[in-house]
Amino acid sequence: MKLNFSPDEEPGFLATRDRLLDRFGAWLGDEHGATPDDADEVAGNAALALDWKWAYADGELGTWRPDDVTGFLLDWCPRKLSVSQSDCVTIPAALGSFMEFLDDQSLLANGSAPLRRLTGTVAEVADEFVAAMGDPSKFGMAKSLFGVAMAEGVDLADPEQLEGWMQRLNDRPEEERRRLLPGPPGLPPAPGPSLPPIAPPDHDSVAESKAAAPILEMFRDLAGFVGGGRKLTQKGNPTLADARALVELLDTGDVVDETIGDRTFRTTTADDLPRLRLIFAWAKKAGVVRVVHGKVIATKRGTALGDDPGASFDRVVDALLAIGPLSSQRFGDRWMAWPDVNAFLDGLSVVLLAAPYAAQGPVATDDIAGMAAEAVLEAFEFPYLDDGQVGGRIGTDVIDIVDAFELAGVVRRLEAKDVDLDLGVRRRRRLGGAVELTPAGIVTAGRLLAEAGFGVPVAGRFADASAVELLTATDAEDLDVLCAELEVWCRRRRPEEAVAELAEAARALDDPALRNLALAAMSDIGAEVAEPFVRGLVADAATRGFALCWLVDEEREDPSALFDAADPYPFVDVLAHRLVTIGPEGFLGTLALCGNHERQIEVIGQLWRAPSTATEPVLAAIGGLHGSKPVVKAARKALFKRRSSRSGG
Repeated sequence: MKLNFSPDEEPGFLATRDRLLDRFGAWLGDEHGATPDDADEVAGNAALALDWKWAYADGELGTWRPDDVTGFLLDWCPRKLSVSQSDCVTIPAALGSFMEFLDDQSLLANGSAPLRRLTGTVAEVADEFVAAMGDPSKFGMAKSLFGVAMAEGVDLADPEQLEGWMQRLNDRPEEERRRLLPGPPGLPPAPGPSLPPIAPPDHDSVAESKAAAPILEMFRDLAGFVGGGRKLTQKGNPTLADARALVELLDTGDVVDETIGDRTFRTTTADDLPRLRLIFAWAKKAGVVRVVHGKVIATKRGTALGDDPGASFDRVVDALLAIGPLSSQRFGDRWMAWPDVNAFLDGLSVVLLAAPYAAQGPVATDDIAGMAAEAVLEAFEFPYLDDGQVGGRIGTDVIDIVDAFELAGVVRRLEAKDVDLDLGVRRRRRLGGAVELTPAGIVTAGRLLAEAGFGVPVAGRFADASAVELLTATDAEDLDVLCAELEVWCRRRRPEEAVAELAEAARALDDPALRNLALAAMSDIGAEVAEPFVRGLVADAATRGFALCWLVDEEREDPSALFDAADPYPFVDVLAHRLVTIGPEGFLGTLALCGNHERQIEVIGQLWRAPSTATEPVLAAIGGLHGSKPVVKAARKALFKRRSSRSGG
């Protein structure tokens, strides 16, 4: 069953959601004795989580992690779901039951956290969830509006009543509206949750990245240009002649005397050039230049930029945030201006760095714009624009914020495309693509997000531990935690040392999943370095199956090597590995390596004696997945023998 859906796959999502919920309801009746009415109620609550997963999260209906649980229960539900505290108490239990159902039906995807951690998280936050559902400070704008309307006797099912109430609300004094609706527009959303731990970049790459920030070279050139003084206009802008020279010198991307078709739109003031205006305001705030008696002059800090540019990096980034990365590029008094939204997005700009920080890799610019648009639509009402029009404008705003961060050396843009100039833009603009943090940006984003209230843990707790200690200590954590800790751990060792320790861990660990992780980590270090150590694991009966899978996956052995008729027991670990890594189809295909159904039955009759801890799950999987009734029967018989022998029967 396909369980991953993109936002434009609504029909497929709805059909799959309904099938899942039907199966869930039947399962509740079979496994827990729920009545049809009770099952329908629990499934209805689970439907909320599925709708959230598709419309607001990643669309992966079978992948669940602790941050999905908290994101749904502690963030989305309090903001969006208009349900009373007394009526919401059953939602966490329903979510926990749905996790159990997914696990029982083998629908919980490989990337999910263990079931015990998911249900434990649900239990831990259940009381906090109920409290949040009654806390108006956590409500989104729409939920706050509807709550006030209901409290004032408005029938929300009557459009005319609701529209009339909205008109009367808008006529009330601003102070009264702010009292009724906590969290007024103009303030960014509450700080986000704890982000995954990251492996911080090394000092040298951060220092090199800081020194390479484009704005620092621009500031150096600007300081050199203004020198001991350049005259400003009465409004405090560079003269038009100086502006033209600076656009070329600094390569700002602004367009002077823009031509569209057969018309030329003359630039009459430096204030018409948004990127130059940003750089000039930014330089003043960063102390690179200052204004004295109608002139702009370079400061000592500005003239010293060439000596050690990276030393000014943090100050320059903070100066950008102080002037507003978006507002400093906008004209607050122009037609269609929305200065309040600009200020809101300026306040949100640090939060927008959370996605690439958590991903530790590229994030689509459109995805970041979508997050910003959702926050703006929740905070503001736009009576003359639909959501799509607002989203389009927010997309352009986010591009300009990201471009300012790129100038600052915090991010880099990937695969962005140049577009034709729009009337009145007066600067080149690149759309689309993705955004990732630079090494300096990773460190800076961590600092800024921590100041904004996010949890930003740094990996390295197990840098000096053994591989066994590392893998067992992170077993209950999410995969991204393990990856970050493993990256720091590997940095402390030469590749040969790290691979040797991981090979010993594969021998020492009884958990098949942890053995797989050890071997996967060896692949990440390098197959050439790892191969001799993995071949050493083939000689050990306890690790032979896992090691053979590694060699086949790295194309260093033929797949036929996975089954040895003279030594069938390691085949259990091979099958366990294939079930986890490539799913049921690959699992059954690997089983077929031992021959036809008759030969498979013979092998299964031997496997129940295999010493591996994966023997019972493998036999159970054959019994549940195989299409041949005789093979299924043989697997179930072998499983019965296995369990009887273990219980002493």
